[in-house]
Amino acid sequence: MFGKRLSAVVFLAVLAAACVTLLLSSGLRREIGTFFSKSNVSRGLEEQAVEAFPGAEVLRRLRISLNYWSGNKEQNGIFITDDALMLDVQPESQAIITSNTSSMMDYMEQLEKGGYVMIIPTACAVQQEKLPYESVVPLYNQKEELIDDIYRRVSGYLTAVDVYPTLRNHQEEYIYYRTDTRLTGLGGYYIYTVLAKKLGLNPRGIEDFDVEHLTYDYYGNLYDLSPYRKVAGDRVSAYRFAAQQRSYTVTHYDVQGDGRQYYTLYPKSRQQLFGAQEAILGGVSPVVDIEIDSPQKNYNQLLIFGDDSMQSYLPFLLVHYARVTFVDAANVTPALLEWVDPADYKQILFAFSADHYVTQDLMSGLFAETPD
Repeated sequence: MFGKRLSAVVFLAVLAAACVTLLLSSGLRREIGTFFSKSNVSRGLEEQAVEAFPGAEVLRRLRISLNYWSGNKEQNGIFITDDALMLDVQPESQAIITSNTSSMMDYMEQLEKGGYVMIIPTACAVQQEKLPYESVVPLYNQKEELIDDIYRRVSGYLTAVDVYPTLRNHQEEYIYYRTDTRLTGLGGYYIYTVLAKKLGLNPRGIEDFDVEHLTYDYYGNLYDLSPYRKVAGDRVSAYRFAAQQRSYTVTHYDVQGDGRQYYTLYPKSRQQLFGAQEAILGGVSPVVDIEIDSPQKNYNQLLIFGDDSMQSYLPFLLVHYARVTFVDAANVTPALLEWVDPADYKQILFAFSADHYVTQDLMSGLFAETPD
């Protein structure tokens, strides 16, 4: 008898906690003040609670569901649609966008050579029809307010690679992860078809690549913020060029300059340790240098300044090069940059996801000194 009463008390306590959380996350929360808003303080307390109490994660998921059922379809800056989570991209400040754009132009002017720029729109810009418009307005217009504006400003310095129309044309396909900000391998392929042409290359058909599905149960960074239980896990896929045999040497350098090396584009050891997304090119590091050995002589070399979006399109682009060096613009150090001589590369590409470009000062300290 006592056990049944205790179970009932526990159930009521959990339900009461969920209701209080729901109230604090809606109108009453805003009235109480910024301490209980979506501030770093309240998020920090929530994260500490999840770590300290095994049942806290269950309560957090329950709060997300209750909020959704009450009509709140944007939580923690994440749109909750019928089958996916999408980041609500809002610019941190116009100054950040201006700084990133000016830094690219200044760098290419110092080099006295041409380059390319690609701003990749996020899911909420491409798959707009999925968004709950009746409760979430207005959206930041990534195409007109960001991408088109940047391309106008860099004209004469950089060649624009506009992938937005192609992604829109394929919006009904599985081109974005449901639980992560990044594009899937299929989305990366469509980016590659546009990028390759701009770089003067002949893109390969998708039938030239074998596909292996690494997992069907991947939950990414958006799910960490809004773990809505009705959104299914993602499929992570590896694409390998099958038309010709190639060998790869992939070298990652961390901020200290220490390296780790793989002889495959998809090291399974990374998946076993850190998850399926880390198996793609071995993850993302401040500098990733990839050398490709193929039967056909190829001396093309490409330098990319970018972000983790490269995991989607780079496995396809590697088909056309003997060497590609990727630099994580936000995390590379000046010491590592000394190892990268832009004169060694035939082509230079700046490629960023829109959400990073409008919220991170990516390049203000990246090119502190004039390149040799």
